[in-house]
Amino acid sequence: MMNETFYNGVPEIETGPVPLESAPIGEHAVQGIPLVIEVVLGRSRLTVAQLSKLHRDDHIDLDTNFGDPVDLKVNGTVIGRGEIVFNESKTAIGVKIVEISHGRRR
Repeated sequence: MMNETFYNGVPEIETGPVPLESAPIGEHAVQGIPLVIEVVLGRSRLTVAQLSKLHRDDHIDLDTNFGDPVDLKVNGTVIGRGEIVFNESKTAIGVKIVEISHGRRR
């Protein structure tokens, strides 16, 4: 809530109880916010010259081996590790959660 008093052109903030309509957001209010989840299979370093020579059906080797755990990222932050699985009923790949970090991890 803003006070009508201005000091050097900056509004003065009133202190005191926070009205219910401007109270902090509860956990239930953010449950529907969409997040981007990434599964990092591996990485490779190429020069611009190497990249420019790539053609269809060429392969890029990654720094991981088949069966190695993969990083799970939410909005760019690593939140755990998983392993790649195949869902036969959907003929799709997925990730089996192996480890979840509930603290901050980069």
